[in-house]
Amino acid sequence: MNEKGLVSSFTVAQYKPQPTGCNESKQANVLNRKFVQEKELSVVVSDLTYVRLTQKWHYVCIFVDLFNREIVVYSAGPNKNARLVYRA
Repeated sequence: MNEKGLVSSFTVAQYKPQPTGCNESKQANVLNRKFVQEKELSVVVSDLTYVRLTQKWHYVCIFVDLFNREIVVYSAGPNKNARLVYRA
């Protein structure tokens, strides 16, 4: 990039968190860092992440099987709420 005189430009991602409080219920550590599983669909984990599309934030909910690291199901939408998880 230096040779061509190119300069990268980027912005730090900023988002507004939902005004409601988060779920602070205590859950037991059943998995206990055993991320390698021997049986398919015995342990499925989820994650919520956000991506910026056309000047707006969209959220993606993903469920992954720890046996083969395969995405089991996902859903995406403009709101980070329980409906996004239910749809997945």
